[in-house]
Amino acid sequence: MGDRWPHARPYFFEIFATLNLIAIAVLAGRFGIQVMPSIPKTLYSIMLPLLAQLVIGAIVRLLIARRRNQVDVLWRRYKSKGWWTDSLRVLLFGTVLVDAYSWVKLSMPVVHPVLFDRQLFDLDRTLFFGFSPNIFFLNLFSPHAFLRFVDWAYANVFIASMFLAFGFFLSSPSRRIRIGYMSGMVILWMGGAWLYMALPSLGPAYYFPDVWFAYGDALRRTQFLQSMLMRNYQNVLRIRAGINAPVNMLLGIAAFPSLHVGFQTFVFLWFRRLWLSGQIIFAIFVLVISLGSVITGWHYLVDAYAGLALAVIGYGIPAHVFRISEWARLRRVVAHA
Repeated sequence: MGDRWPHARPYFFEIFATLNLIAIAVLAGRFGIQVMPSIPKTLYSIMLPLLAQLVIGAIVRLLIARRRNQVDVLWRRYKSKGWWTDSLRVLLFGTVLVDAYSWVKLSMPVVHPVLFDRQLFDLDRTLFFGFSPNIFFLNLFSPHAFLRFVDWAYANVFIASMFLAFGFFLSSPSRRIRIGYMSGMVILWMGGAWLYMALPSLGPAYYFPDVWFAYGDALRRTQFLQSMLMRNYQNVLRIRAGINAPVNMLLGIAAFPSLHVGFQTFVFLWFRRLWLSGQIIFAIFVLVISLGSVITGWHYLVDAYAGLALAVIGYGIPAHVFRISEWARLRRVVAHA
């Protein structure tokens, strides 16, 4: 696929995200969860932040291009009708992806009301030589000063990674990179969402809360967020019981796989060809999120393994379809076109 515009045919990520949204709307609707009425709200609550990241990324790229005397080439791309048409499609169906993923995750305890936390905990111990990785790393890094750092870093690193990755990829002048990235995103996030549904789990901090309550002073941010998600989860259970209750689709709970780890790894793999500094940053992010997810009790260690595997699949398929081996050359061509 080249960068010629316009492109009238639907992209894979548009079709796949839409089909998944329809599937969960039909499935959840059988259990009293109405998906479609929420979509108009997300069109601005999700699209506007994505648009802001696209615009900020484009401004940063223009500033860098100006320093390199390449601003005219980049500006011609940004002025083209095709680039903005693709931008609208990426923003619109990126929002559809968020809708589909969030509703699959939120509907999990209603559609498939079982939990595999005990099995995941036992699998963790088997793979970790008889020890629980959660308890091992929590005790290993138990000085409160370090736990406070993890408490602060986990959420903030993930938020920073989202802004950095979306700013970089949404603002790319190359259709090939943007569409390849979005194709990988739908594979990663929807694959993870349906694994949530297939193997429901809450995570160790919810299933074994007494372990983490002892560290409440050091993990205040984490436990505040966990309590907020649990209140929303309890409202979902009320719906299952036939009681009408308000729910926030963005506050679902699911542990296996860890898409926090998966997303960091996915972006790291992309940056291996596109941006050396980004590769280094996301290598650090993978380490911080993987370790932090276990220490804070959001995830079992096996969740991280599954997230890593999904990231490789989500990256590998577009890498083959969009010929990732040529992307380093493509970057030079775009810069000097």
